[in-house]
Amino acid sequence: MPKQDAIYNAEKLAKFFGVTKKTIQSWCKRGKLPGFKIGKQWKVRVADLQKMIDRKVKTTKDNPSATPKLF
Repeated sequence: MPKQDAIYNAEKLAKFFGVTKKTIQSWCKRGKLPGFKIGKQWKVRVADLQKMIDRKVKTTKDNPSATPKLF
């Protein structure tokens, strides 16, 4: 499976972002992460996460004084 097709669970994302699993779940519920649920578990596609990050970086480039705020 290509890396862009990978799907991360809340536990893996929590380690990546350095936050708790509950924080990841909260971000997904509030729409701050592009997540979806399978059963009771939140999942995030790497491609969707990359698109979100790319939009944030582009916004910062358009306005150099802006600080990128993913969350």
